[in-house]
Amino acid sequence: MSQVELCSASDIEEGSAQAFDINGKSILVCRSEDRFFAIENRCSHQESPLAGGRVRRGLIACPLHGVMFDLSTGEPRGNLTRVPLKTYTTVIGDGALFIEVD
Repeated sequence: MSQVELCSASDIEEGSAQAFDINGKSILVCRSEDRFFAIENRCSHQESPLAGGRVRRGLIACPLHGVMFDLSTGEPRGNLTRVPLKTYTTVIGDGALFIEVD
């Protein structure tokens, strides 16, 4: 595992998300309840990006059909999909936000 620096932690506001391209993968970093989460930037229902979805209470809603995903585990909520998304560990150091990738 290696850590990749993404941005300043203050760049991502509470209740928002920002997509990053890391090693050819689109990863969405979300801030919810003053914690940072990183999750695949794709809904497992119809493979559409999650970027632009509403972030609230540790969940993100797909902007296309509203499928909810738990930001901690990647587990979906509801009946449209049962396929969880990959999550990544985030780390804050010296005010910067890092993600752990393989």
